[in-house]
Amino acid sequence: MQTSFVVFFIIVSLLFGAWKRLNEFYPTLLFWIIGDLLYASLLHDFRVWEFRPVWIDHFILPTHTIIATAIAFLIYPSVIVVYLGRFPKTIFKRIGWVVFWALIFEGIELIAYFNESIIHQYGWTLAYSFLFNIMTFSLLAIHKWKPWAAWALAFFSILLLWIIFDPPLPQ
Repeated sequence: MQTSFVVFFIIVSLLFGAWKRLNEFYPTLLFWIIGDLLYASLLHDFRVWEFRPVWIDHFILPTHTIIATAIAFLIYPSVIVVYLGRFPKTIFKRIGWVVFWALIFEGIELIAYFNESIIHQYGWTLAYSFLFNIMTFSLLAIHKWKPWAAWALAFFSILLLWIIFDPPLPQ
């Protein structure tokens, strides 16, 4: 299932992405990947969501770690060139764009959830995923124009999530 999502986002990016502006978006892409890698390393033993291979994934993306790596290095670049490359000018359209992308990611997760290619643990729910997606796409937009503000807000968000879910400290 995750393989299908990778292919889907690559096709979307080829059709709608501003690949010529990738250098402009590159710092924000790294910000997103760093956040994802922090989640993977700090919460390795306390994953609130975990990817499971289904269907063809058993051959192409057979483990959570490989799936997460494919998402970070194939889906995130594909999304960033569309998301930031077509980012609207007006505040209401910007809010709508953030919500639109959060809904896309929520829809993908919903499909994955019912297909059992993602599981939620330790109290994580689809509602938390939607709020997390709103936060993620908001932070990506903020990072594009105000990187230090995005880093500060990301730190605060991580602290808040740490308080809510109370994971053990990594070994």
